[in-house]
Amino acid sequence: MLSYNWKSQDIVKKVYDILKDEIRVWMDIKGDMKDDMYDSMAEGVQNAEVVCCFMTPEYQKSPNCGLELKSAQRHGKRIIPCMVTDKKVWKPTGWLDLITGHIISIDFHDTSDENFSLQMKELIRRIKEQSPAPISPVSQIVSKPSYLFELIRHEYERNSRIERIMNPSKSFPIERSYINLAIVETKEQQEKEKKLGDTKRSDKIISTFEEIYGTKSVIQVKDIFEKCKDETSKLLVFGRAGIGKSTFCRFVAHQWAIGAIWTQYDLIVLIPLRRLTEKDRYPPLLPGTNYLPIDLIKKEYLPNLKKNDEKLLEEQLSKSKVLWLLDGYDEIAQNMPKSLKSLLFEQLLKTAHHILTSRPYLNTLSYDVNMEITGFTDDNIAEYVKQFFDQSKDKLKDALFKGQKLQSFLKSSPTIWGIAHIPVNLELICSLWDETPLPGTKELTVTALYDNITEWLCRRYLINQNSDIQMTKEDLYTDFRKELTFLETLAFKAMQNNTIILGKELLQKVFKETEYSSKHYALILKIGILKSIGDQSNGNQIEVQKDHYFVHLSFQEHFAARHLVKALSGLAPQEAIDFIKNQKYNQRFELVFSFASGLLIESDDAQCLDTFWNAILQEPLDLVGLRHMRIAISCFEESCLNENFKRRNELIDHIANWIKYTVQTNHDKISTYINDSLKRSNAVVNQPKVIDTLIHLLTTDDTKTKEKVLGLISQITISNPYPELIHQLVKSLEHQDSKVGAGACRALANIGKTTAIKDAIDPLVKAIENGDSGITRPACDALGEMGEKAASKDLIDALVKALGNEDSYIRWRACCALWRMGQKAATKEVIDVLLQALRNADSKVRTLACYALGAMGGNAPTEPVIDALKQALGNENSDVRTNASEALWKISEKAATQQVIDALVKALANQDFYPRRMACYALGRMGQNVATKDVIDALVKALGNSDSDVRWRACDGLGKMGEKAATKEVIDALVKELGKEDSNSRTRAFYALGKLEE
Repeated sequence: MLSYNWKSQDIVKKVYDILKDEIRVWMDIKGDMKDDMYDSMAEGVQNAEVVCCFMTPEYQKSPNCGLELKSAQRHGKRIIPCMVTDKKVWKPTGWLDLITGHIISIDFHDTSDENFSLQMKELIRRIKEQSPAPISPVSQIVSKPSYLFELIRHEYERNSRIERIMNPSKSFPIERSYINLAIVETKEQQEKEKKLGDTKRSDKIISTFEEIYGTKSVIQVKDIFEKCKDETSKLLVFGRAGIGKSTFCRFVAHQWAIGAIWTQYDLIVLIPLRRLTEKDRYPPLLPGTNYLPIDLIKKEYLPNLKKNDEKLLEEQLSKSKVLWLLDGYDEIAQNMPKSLKSLLFEQLLKTAHHILTSRPYLNTLSYDVNMEITGFTDDNIAEYVKQFFDQSKDKLKDALFKGQKLQSFLKSSPTIWGIAHIPVNLELICSLWDETPLPGTKELTVTALYDNITEWLCRRYLINQNSDIQMTKEDLYTDFRKELTFLETLAFKAMQNNTIILGKELLQKVFKETEYSSKHYALILKIGILKSIGDQSNGNQIEVQKDHYFVHLSFQEHFAARHLVKALSGLAPQEAIDFIKNQKYNQRFELVFSFASGLLIESDDAQCLDTFWNAILQEPLDLVGLRHMRIAISCFEESCLNENFKRRNELIDHIANWIKYTVQTNHDKISTYINDSLKRSNAVVNQPKVIDTLIHLLTTDDTKTKEKVLGLISQITISNPYPELIHQLVKSLEHQDSKVGAGACRALANIGKTTAIKDAIDPLVKAIENGDSGITRPACDALGEMGEKAASKDLIDALVKALGNEDSYIRWRACCALWRMGQKAATKEVIDVLLQALRNADSKVRTLACYALGAMGGNAPTEPVIDALKQALGNENSDVRTNASEALWKISEKAATQQVIDALVKALANQDFYPRRMACYALGRMGQNVATKDVIDALVKALGNSDSDVRWRACDGLGKMGEKAATKEVIDALVKELGKEDSNSRTRAFYALGKLEE
């Protein structure tokens, strides 16, 4: 088989004409498999004994050529690389170099008759050789042809980057997407949540993810199936708007494709469920006929599949283990085409292996294992901001400084800090900050954020058109009035129709209603808020005949709110008022009403604002009042920062009274409901009247009331606690009821996450010495949380004292706190105590002591520390051994002393695979600086290890040591590694040999 890019067709055709007289040869005359990819793959790759690839820069860039050659490699075909481009001008890199770099290529770049004849003789000789296919570093030989699955796998491999929403030309590797999962384990709690909804309604609503009250524990993506109790793997993954559900699906599909996770599956099929509502893609069927799962695979991944290939696909699916990734149940739950209901509910959701993602509402499905995507952690935010501005270094000289300033700004504003934990919001913030710092105020609401983004997008469009942008926001919006009105009307109509896919019929209706000319429609797409389905480019097809969608559902909700606000201030506001009254308890519209509240507070229309709040607060009201509290708090969150809002005090009084009522009654469901509403409303809970209410409730003599208010404080974010509040919490530590004391500890721990509380340290230390395990443990937790924020001498002394406590849990938590404090706690006294902890009887304490010493890095490479960690490598507990090796690795990054190197060499011989891996990794990072004979010999010995991860890390380490490691012994060992079954080790050995050759 001749594999080539169409630009090389002339030279390849010349090769073909000579070969065909002596050898049975196959060549796709059209080149690059443009028309019949599947037949080309089947006829060419599967039937070939040898594949000759004609390499050029265009060949390397071609996805189809890459697919063809990778497929040949996976099927064990012998590959002969042929160079069509001069090696002095260009050499293969990346995937092409990985496949062909170890094979001597035939040089066809010189097209003279003499050279061509000479190279053809060599090509024919090598084709006729009967030697087996050379082992490629990344080849994965498959026992049966499965090229259709390989096509899908290759698509996931190619889909390796996450594009920015606001600037698709910029992207980052999918491996660097930060996906944090938490398990929702309490099934009884799910039932409790469902009862919160109106049971008379057919479309029951499950509360948003913050309202899942069950205990949560973090889990790695690769481990999510461990909670499944039987042979099936059925998971429901929740996540609110913009949290990263689709990114999660793309991430796991890509990780599977590259062999990083879930190799037990022959195929993973990712289906964005919103596509099922596209009538052009899935038109209605005749009565009595239904779509089948294979139809989804064909539509999404294998269009124009021939009959013989379709039969092969059916056979492969019937005998293969397949995992279905079904993304976005909430986007289709109320808009499911009849012809697809059977496919989803009777087939896909009954498969033994599937993952379903959804926003928490609009879901009535029951799963044994529920998980939620919890958004960015604090560390994720810092990493994302750095990554974002790293990509702007070429454009902005002060990009890194801008990124640092943004991080400081985010942390200084609790409101924005809360918003930033949602990935889509953080991208919007970074995009805006990249152009110009946010307005001087530190109080930014979600509404203001989206309004700023809308303004920014309009100005960006003008810049791209070389138009003047020197105008106020009001003038800007006037210039874009028709476009914004179209988007607002379209968004509101779509929300009314429960749809996210905006069909061309809806588009036509909105064109007529807004009197917007369709000939200007390309302008709307270029603004960047609306996208067409299918073709990413604008204007090169008839866009108005396509289906569309907002770049994110939250944008649709924001623009629907803009429409609602305009309707309220129009000549006939009654329809909008009736809409608010009828839909205010429909959770699907909660964000729309919150946005409306924020937009109105920024307007000068006091009458319209009053009308809105009358509709929210007055009849009709829900009987219990739970949903009423929720919508009022949600809308007030967007308004409470404006002190000129005349109903501000009235609403704060309402909320304060609701808090009093729920805390002083025995209705746990009501308490839970309002607590979770307040948990999402940082601006509301930090109002002085609300804080004063909490202080007042803490002074009560009623134990039950104290417990409840302490429980509330332990959940909400109080960014600037009043001294009196801290005083009352500290006072509660000494309460005669240990439950109250424990609640005070948890409340102080929660506040301590963001604020150092110096006055609470001594009372918490005293609480630890109390002896009552019910209070000592939460007291230690509280000190641990404060340890991350304030590594003061008093706090370090308290933690050191806790390391001597009789309770192993307290010792363990103290180690945790010191570990988090890292280098700030690297005093001699602390190090000495941690060294003692390495000899503690409790393995957990020993493990955390290793962690803590590792976190102190270069401040802890003293001889006693290194000796203690070396001894820990021989500990009977594997966790201790593992963490001792990790501590040595972290210390080595800051202080590569001979002692550290000796300890790492010792770790290479450890009985556990993880210490061996860490030692290889650490020594490899040090590179030529530690390339002594002892180190090199130890790494060569590691190549004989049974653990593949140890072997490939040893390969990496030897490669980084350069010419000092280029001995016959090392080269022989690496060449031997090329013959191993593990593809990763072969790959690393291949690259290591290349590094030594340099």
